[in-house]
Amino acid sequence: MKNVSFIFLFVISKLTIAQTDAVAYSRDFEFREGIYLTIDQFKENRPIPQSSIISAIPKTELNFLTQVLDQKIVTFKDETGQEQKLETSTVWGYCRNRSVFINFNNTFNRLNVIGSLCHFTSEVVVLSYQDPTYYNRGSTNSYHELKQFILNTATNKIADFTVGSMEDAMQDDAELLSQFEQLRKKEKTNSIFIYLRKFNEKHPLYLGSK
Repeated sequence: MKNVSFIFLFVISKLTIAQTDAVAYSRDFEFREGIYLTIDQFKENRPIPQSSIISAIPKTELNFLTQVLDQKIVTFKDETGQEQKLETSTVWGYCRNRSVFINFNNTFNRLNVIGSLCHFTSEVVVLSYQDPTYYNRGSTNSYHELKQFILNTATNKIADFTVGSMEDAMQDDAELLSQFEQLRKKEKTNSIFIYLRKFNEKHPLYLGSK
């Protein structure tokens, strides 16, 4: 029984230590620079550091990470010292100069708001169809548009930053959701940033500091 009790207390103490390793995000949080292969590496503040990245590009370059991620393949040494190669398209994101960038729509976009719900903008291609009665023929045109998105760090899912996506994100917070749903349609549209902030304040993002 003593051995069982000791093991139980040991496990509990380990869990307690692990919990205290994470702190609520604030603007002065010190992000480590490097590449995140997954969202978990981002949340654990455990990127692949520049020192582990293998590249012909000099590491003294100010935009070293940006240049590395412009390549199709990223080469690095893992924790065991083994050389690994990955397609850049599979990389989750990276951190440089305390700014975090997420891989979305084949580009790396800066997170403007960091929290349980992160906000960012990305340029997307929009297709438009022209009425076939116009000059007796139809045509499809495309143009680039800057759109707003939110990342739910609990699910790693990205959605358009809209009234609907905010309502979905607040499903587990009955109080905030009720407040939001009582607003008029136009008020909701004008208040999504306010409720993004309120949600992040009530449900802070905890980041590791190992």
